Amino acid sequence: MATRNMNMAQLVMALAFAATLLHGTAAVDLVVGGNTGWTIPPNNTFYSNWASANTFRIGDTLVFNFATGAHDLTVVTRQAYDSCSTANAVNRITNGPARVRLNTTGQHYYICGFPGHCAAGQKLTVNVVGNNSGGSAPAPSAGGGPGTSPAPPGPSGTGTDTTPSTQAPPPSDTAPIGVSFAAVLMFVAVGLFY
Repeated sequence: MATRNMNMAQLVMALAFAATLLHGTAAVDLVVGGNTGWTIPPNNTFYSNWASANTFRIGDTLVFNFATGAHDLTVVTRQAYDSCSTANAVNRITNGPARVRLNTTGQHYYICGFPGHCAAGQKLTVNVVGNNSGGSAPAPSAGGGPGTSPAPPGPSGTGTDTTPSTQAPPPSDTAPIGVSFAAVLMFVAVGLFY
């Protein structure tokens, strides 16, 4: 009987560990620049340093905190990013804070379109490496736009969904996992007593 209880305890521990791993795959909101937000940074490497300290996955949301009228968020191509040009912007969000959901893998490029802000370092590129559901992410297409892919694109095929911050975030898709895990734990607990 002691061996059976020990095996059940090990099973419960294994299930708890698996639940912890599954919980870590939920989409997250990433506040661009942390407490600094989306503004003219203290140096030209500020946002690239912030990006290199984070992992970006499909389903994550970038939150750009900025004051309306003082900054904007302009989604651009790599060429426009490199030259700080807004001439052929893919999308522009003028009301802060802005929320951008990452829908495709690959590079995504963002700048502030206010004169001089991008040149002063208010620009960000992120590399989206995969999705949060554990499946494989769609590969970027050869279309050339930032983040284009066969996945449902955001505005103008950017691979990002630029949602105004007044909308509630999408519901979490991890609830069914939690319910399933709770049911398994209940069956294991019942098994311990019979």
